[in-house]
Amino acid sequence: MNVRKILPDTGEEKPMRSRVVTMFSIVLIVAFTVSITMAVAAQAPAGGPPAAGAQAPRGGAPGGAPGGAPGGAQRGGGGRGGPGMALTSTAWPDGGEIPPKHAGGAGGQSISPALSWTNVPMGTVEFVLVMNDPEPVQPALSVSGDILHWMVAKIPASTMSLPENAGAMNSTLLPAGAVQVQPYRGPGAPAAGPRHHYTLTLYALNAPLDAAALANRAAVMAAMDGKVLGRAIFGGRFMQAPAQ
Repeated sequence: MNVRKILPDTGEEKPMRSRVVTMFSIVLIVAFTVSITMAVAAQAPAGGPPAAGAQAPRGGAPGGAPGGAPGGAQRGGGGRGGPGMALTSTAWPDGGEIPPKHAGGAGGQSISPALSWTNVPMGTVEFVLVMNDPEPVQPALSVSGDILHWMVAKIPASTMSLPENAGAMNSTLLPAGAVQVQPYRGPGAPAAGPRHHYTLTLYALNAPLDAAALANRAAVMAAMDGKVLGRAIFGGRFMQAPAQ
């Protein structure tokens, strides 16, 4: 006859199993927490200042003024996501009346206005400035005819302004290297009206114009094709005062 020895239940087996389950759960929780933390850290953008010798992103953050751009404006602001190139003058407000000082005809002094610009596109190597009156159709029946009042080509990329009267015949106020294709002649819309709208357009080019392309306006505009990074426009209105 087989005799089985029956051991008394000491009560130690259940607490041991409970401790093992608890420890295993703690290990799982810690492992899960660590994996989540590592995943979040891997997706976070790198922050902090650039390492020593590293180059800051071109265009920079607002507030700096590389390249001498006034008012804290960044050169290259016309890039992706930035403001466009802006052309301004202290002579009259954009779209406003052009003073007689800057007009032609009777009573006008035909002095070119002071101009300045900001937010130049990156890669600009030179500028072209054009002032025209787009309303007259000259030559007659032309689809693009107008009157040219001022044109300056090969303005260096380092230039951010032109002083008053820079458009005079044989001007000495233009930056070195600039070529005046058409000296400034002030607006002269007749008193009979209506007022004409005069437009100053500054073009930023990514490649220089050859000297052979500077003979006249048509040659300059043809040579500019395919090189224009951006442009800025500033305007004004004018009509001669009625005769007294």
